[in-house]
Amino acid sequence: MLKTLKKTQKWLNCFAALMVAALMIPVAEAADLYDLRVFPESASQTISFSGVISAADPFSQPIGKRARISGMLRSWLASSTVDIETEGASCSAVVQNGEFSGTIRPASISSFSFTVRHEGQQLHYERFSFSEPIETVIVSDVDDTILVTEVTSRLKMVYNSLLKSSENREPVNGTPELYKVLASGTATLRNPHFFYLSSSPAFLSRSLKSFLQANGFPQGTLILKKSLTGGSHQQHKLGWLQTIAGRFPQMPILLFGDSGEKDPQIYAEFAASLVKPGLIKAVVIHLVADDEEHLQKLNEHATSFKRFGVPFITWSDSEVLCRELEKIGLLSRQGQ
Repeated sequence: MLKTLKKTQKWLNCFAALMVAALMIPVAEAADLYDLRVFPESASQTISFSGVISAADPFSQPIGKRARISGMLRSWLASSTVDIETEGASCSAVVQNGEFSGTIRPASISSFSFTVRHEGQQLHYERFSFSEPIETVIVSDVDDTILVTEVTSRLKMVYNSLLKSSENREPVNGTPELYKVLASGTATLRNPHFFYLSSSPAFLSRSLKSFLQANGFPQGTLILKKSLTGGSHQQHKLGWLQTIAGRFPQMPILLFGDSGEKDPQIYAEFAASLVKPGLIKAVVIHLVADDEEHLQKLNEHATSFKRFGVPFITWSDSEVLCRELEKIGLLSRQGQ
């Protein structure tokens, strides 16, 4: 009991220190784009987009410690408009309580740029290159699935997420190489589009995108929670999984997660919500603990997926995982 109280006190002290550091940072009234999500729509040759925008002054080093910590306290842009530009098209989107969305038709949905401006100020520029047409959806969690975060320890999670630079974050062993091979496509998984679905708050978007790029993960659509308190982890992930399935109906889906939070449970609920759960080609879970209770719960989830006819793979060694994916025809490494 005493040990638990001491750990709790340590966590509270750490959190308090972060809050004090954030309060000491001056804030000016200027917009800052936290997150931009783009969804290629092959049928209409358009790009659907949505974003999260704050009313805080952007820092000169937006992925540094100051920006990551202060992101917890910035206010949302209450109501305004943002201007979107891409090759051959432009549009405006209404901002309400920090969120905006819309649709635009670029010259090509396989290669395009996005510029976001607010009151004449450029907030964001990003270039995208995607497979076209999209024939497979790959949804991957981020923390402890492809990025070492240690979410089972609150103190380590805070340190890794807020105080470590993206250059010093470590990928889960073997995942960059695996995702690169998957991006090249297989007989079963052709032209995949990657969705990186995480419950990390939107103010960490730049840091996470920098990590993905630095480690060579395939470009895709990063989807984060609006804020730390913006709904539950489960609601956020399940809601977006259903949205993605609705945007890409009848497409094969491959799901990656970890056993540290609720990914197996969320993926089981998602499978149960589908008319054709067999569209899920596999659920792949990275093991972050091996205690008996932990493994028992995973066995229960394996039984659930067996009812749906969905392979359920747990792994801690990336080479073993690759062999398992090869066995069920989801991976081909000939010539790799």
